[in-house]
Amino acid sequence: MSWGNAVTGDAMYPRSRLSRVQDVSGTYGGGLSSSEGGPVAEEQTIGQRVRQFRLARGIERAELADRLGYTVAWLKSVEIGKRQLDRFSVIAAIADALQVEVATLLGLPNATAGDREHQRAHIAIPQLRKVLLRGYLPSRAAGVPFELEDLRERVNTGHHQARHGRFGDLLTDLPRLLIDIAFTAAGVEGVEHERACGMLAEGLHDAALSTKKLGYIDLATIAASQATRAAESSGDPLLMTATRWTQTEVYLAAGAVDEAHELLGFSIDDLDPMLGQGGADVWSLWGTMHLVEATIQAQWQRRGEAAAHLVEAAAAADRVGSGRNSYMTEFGPENRALIAVQVDVEMGAGPDALQKVEGTPIDNLPKERRARHRISRALAFSRVGDDDQAMQELLEGHQIAPECVTNHPLARDVVKTAARRALTLSGPIATVVNRLGVPI
Repeated sequence: MSWGNAVTGDAMYPRSRLSRVQDVSGTYGGGLSSSEGGPVAEEQTIGQRVRQFRLARGIERAELADRLGYTVAWLKSVEIGKRQLDRFSVIAAIADALQVEVATLLGLPNATAGDREHQRAHIAIPQLRKVLLRGYLPSRAAGVPFELEDLRERVNTGHHQARHGRFGDLLTDLPRLLIDIAFTAAGVEGVEHERACGMLAEGLHDAALSTKKLGYIDLATIAASQATRAAESSGDPLLMTATRWTQTEVYLAAGAVDEAHELLGFSIDDLDPMLGQGGADVWSLWGTMHLVEATIQAQWQRRGEAAAHLVEAAAAADRVGSGRNSYMTEFGPENRALIAVQVDVEMGAGPDALQKVEGTPIDNLPKERRARHRISRALAFSRVGDDDQAMQELLEGHQIAPECVTNHPLARDVVKTAARRALTLSGPIATVVNRLGVPI
């Protein structure tokens, strides 16, 4: 069954284990004003944070450069903002060398990004944290369990919000929804209990991936772990595999690439014997796992291995076809093409990587996926110094799913890099600075 269509709601676990910038014209470096009229502190680039933590750790530039396998000149250009850090593998390696969290080096979570509307997701985090931390505690709720059909509708609404990058709406609604599903799961038995546990896993999946994208890696880790436990009581083995994918995504965001690779191996091994008689759900998960593994191989700069996993994903996509959303994977030929672009960009490609998506109809993909693709395109153009086109890509991405682009650290760094390369802050750069609320 697919997460989008399945009807599968005390303790959070089932009983089995009870500033928008106003005026940005003028010469760069003059400072900007917040919407309240006061000055806005300049937002550091990733490179500036590298320097900050290097000095705090008492590490000489030459020593860090040697650890990373780069020249001193390269590292200096990164730290002064002349060279942009636009590959996650390099950022993760620097974070490891400096013994700092990847999210911290990326400046996440950035709870003041954009205007108050774009900050709603961050404003909802404290309440969601409390709900997740009650995952192992008895419920405070009382009364009659909720109707499963009503919960199903609310879960589907959450999926819709997640798919289209509406993090503020999603995280505002999730705490109450998770409480209600968990309360119901504890009050029903048999098939109804399994269905409620399945919905709990789905809601926790949305919590994990949304908090991961906002930079709350600790909460994403908790939510992903709880999703797996809930899935174990759902009676759905594919849902259990899907929640491993959730965990893998969180591992990658934390820079735990080896662990993500190992967990993917287990998941692929579990799916392999199901392929002979498996339908679109099995092949969707199989293809998704290979797409994630392709991104891991790209981070390791193993072009051949990444290509092999993309081939596996392409074969699965041919079987699945377009327009499905099995277990919230959005897997199909279109998403496979977008990930192929991400893989090439991670391996250092410029705009030539975009040829892999030419002719692929992506307009029917969820807004969140399309906005992320625009960020990949912006990175590719920024890499070759085409800042005007990079800004255009970010503007189009922001129009599609503003919260996705506003909260993406590499998107913001593309803007800061472009601003530093420009003699004056005007034109497309000024427009994006304004839209994303990037203090320059």
